[in-house]
Amino acid sequence: MNVKAITNFKGLTIMIEQVVNSIREGVDEKGNPWRTKFLYPYGYIYNTVGKDGGGIDCFIGQNPTSERVFIIHQTDGNGIFDEDKVMLGFCSMEQARDAYLAHYNTQGYIGKVVEMPFFEFKTRMLSKEGREGKAIY
Repeated sequence: MNVKAITNFKGLTIMIEQVVNSIREGVDEKGNPWRTKFLYPYGYIYNTVGKDGGGIDCFIGQNPTSERVFIIHQTDGNGIFDEDKVMLGFCSMEQARDAYLAHYNTQGYIGKVVEMPFFEFKTRMLSKEGREGKAIY
């Protein structure tokens, strides 16, 4: 993915791949076309490693002072863990969940949602474990 912007969210460097109103489209493994219009900035946390080997994915909400982080354990659509999506800048679990779901054609990818204080999440992301993909929850 091409980085379109770089931003700082409370001390975490976020590489923005999809800006608001941008569109990503493709074809899934079953041959079904899909298309997503982004309602929130989306990218990854710089210098971290997620399950897919890339940076840990995140959406950025409209509340830059939120002291809460919501981690969605995304599944492959069959209930098997795929990767984490981090929701920064959201005020409640419901708001984070709804923002996540607004980007998918089905609710089948959402798994367990974990809430964490931002300071704890940031500490984990800036640690050696965070940079190696071992500290998401």
